[in-house]
Amino acid sequence: MGDDQQGSGGGTVASDYGSCYYNDAHLGGYDNYTWDNEQWRGFFQLIADRIVAVAGQGRVLDVGCAKGLLVQALREKGVDARGFDISQHAVEAAHEDVREHLWVASATEPIEGHYDLVSMIEMIEHMGPQDAQAAIDRVAAVTDRVLFSSSPADHDEPTHVNTKPTAVWAAWFAERGFHRRTDVDLSFLSPWAVLFERADRSVRDVVQAYETHLASLNAEVLEKRSALLAAHRNISELREGTDAQTVMAEQVKEFEREVLEARQAQLVQRDHVVGIEAEIGRQNDQILQLNGMLRRLSGREKRLTARKTAQARRITGLRAKLETAQARNAALARRVRELEASAAPPSLTRRVVRRLRASGR
Repeated sequence: MGDDQQGSGGGTVASDYGSCYYNDAHLGGYDNYTWDNEQWRGFFQLIADRIVAVAGQGRVLDVGCAKGLLVQALREKGVDARGFDISQHAVEAAHEDVREHLWVASATEPIEGHYDLVSMIEMIEHMGPQDAQAAIDRVAAVTDRVLFSSSPADHDEPTHVNTKPTAVWAAWFAERGFHRRTDVDLSFLSPWAVLFERADRSVRDVVQAYETHLASLNAEVLEKRSALLAAHRNISELREGTDAQTVMAEQVKEFEREVLEARQAQLVQRDHVVGIEAEIGRQNDQILQLNGMLRRLSGREKRLTARKTAQARRITGLRAKLETAQARNAALARRVRELEASAAPPSLTRRVVRRLRASGR
């Protein structure tokens, strides 16, 4: 929602909420903060339905109405709704169907009339401390019920100059006679949304209401703590299982790595085997060639052996002949010596020697 303040005491001023503020979509994250935007229109129609269900169709004033989207959604439901905002830009940019029900004003100024419900949705944290107190006074003067929501922790927004815990705002409303309706759940609007209602309540009534609400919250907290503990135990078991799975996964990865390395080694060995097989093929070819050469040499050796054997036999024969011739020559030599020793005439002797020598040749 937009916000309304005069900027005193450290608050923001009207110029802080010009076109730049709305174009940056500070109010929820959707672009185009207008009634024509489907997301924003649906959001405020839902809020309007819940407000009617909680507060009925009385007269409603939206303080810090911005472009009047909540006012327009309420009027669609038949509610006499109207609103004002400090930003003239916002009011002038409102949809034409609702613009006549909006006006420019500050929440620190007196408010005319009386309303069954006044909404102060995400606007008071934009006001300085003094202006915020004045705004609560102005609202308390014109209604007995206030639908209130103020972010207690959104410090990133530059215009949130006065964020407070919801308990602090509740205490200040209590000072004006307004107390939380603990039986009304406004979480459809925000986790910290509250319906304050004027009531002349004793301390006992207030304590009883808060204790009743606190009891249900405590029961819910205990249940959630029990569920949280059970979830923690389940997570621990799952984490242990996950750790085991992680170890197994690491082992699987290690096995996969080893298998990959084995496959790579196998491929390398296969390459080596292919190379060896090729080398064996070449060596087999060489062996075949050598075998051929060996067969040829063996044949040649056989032929040479046969020739050697034949030559040996021939030599043996020649030696036999030589020995025979030598024996004959020796015999002839003896004969010659015998003849020479005899008394035969020289001429006859010479003729015999010549004949013997001729026959010895």
